[in-house]
Amino acid sequence: MRIQKLIHVEPVVVAKMRSIIHCQKPEVIQSHFGIGLNTWVKLREGKAIRNSVAQRLLQRLQRDRVI
Repeated sequence: MRIQKLIHVEPVVVAKMRSIIHCQKPEVIQSHFGIGLNTWVKLREGKAIRNSVAQRLLQRLQRDRVI
């Protein structure tokens, strides 16, 4: 069994993400950030997410000039 590496996304990044969405519907989260609602809830609560998901998210945010 493979152990998943988990990391925390900086609260300032999550705050920036929160500021650019108009609602927190799953389809809005998915279209803006490419993540599911469960991942978004973890981010909002300050919980760790899978490293691979975090890396993709941060790359997307940089590409879209959110961060």
